[in-house]
Amino acid sequence: MMLPLTIVKPGDNVDICILSCSIDEAKRLRELGCVEGNRAVIISNQKNIILQVGDTKLAINSALAQSILVKPG
Repeated sequence: MMLPLTIVKPGDNVDICILSCSIDEAKRLRELGCVEGNRAVIISNQKNIILQVGDTKLAINSALAQSILVKPG
């Protein structure tokens, strides 16, 4: 079951499934390591989402986070 990143709780591990944002935003996210198939951890889920992918922490606004579909795992 895939969920938007905004629904996942802090501390949860997720697998990134689909980046359903604009092509430019998806390209930038992939450059930063937020790639389909990668595992990530939700650090914070407040107004902005803090997502850790490998050694990289990303701050993602809620509108963009809504377009990132993940699978809890």
